[in-house]
Amino acid sequence: MTRLLIPLLICAAAMPAAEGKGKLVGASLGRQVVDAGHILEANAVTGHPGTVLIRWGDVDNVIGKDSGKGSGFAWSGTATGTSVALVKVVAFEDGSRANKPAVKTGNRRGDRLTGDGYAGSVSWETRTTSAWDGVLVKAASGSTLAITSGPVTLSVKVP
Repeated sequence: MTRLLIPLLICAAAMPAAEGKGKLVGASLGRQVVDAGHILEANAVTGHPGTVLIRWGDVDNVIGKDSGKGSGFAWSGTATGTSVALVKVVAFEDGSRANKPAVKTGNRRGDRLTGDGYAGSVSWETRTTSAWDGVLVKAASGSTLAITSGPVTLSVKVP
């Protein structure tokens, strides 16, 4: 248990810096553009081998929050690979941190994790407009991480 807990605590402690200022977000591992403002990307996390930040939505901040251009975009998806495990959800509007029922938000379901959470897969259901959502995952270094979210797929090598 200690072998798993310590790396997870290190990644969780580092995440606020990665979210806010990008200091710990390292090299881009892959990126697919759907259209202006809708992107899926995977980035290495500096100093944490095997840790990948997967983000989707308006990751380049090109859709103005008050412009009315941000149409809702569904990003249901999955990350699969060798020993893939969730470290943390990032920017989910309902704040879910584990597999649990979705929170109702108006007429739509809130952002949430889905699936059974077995080692080797992390699944989600989210929608974005002029923002982005993401997950921080840990996988076996040197393995391939297959990511599908919305209409986009990526296959990246885990550092």
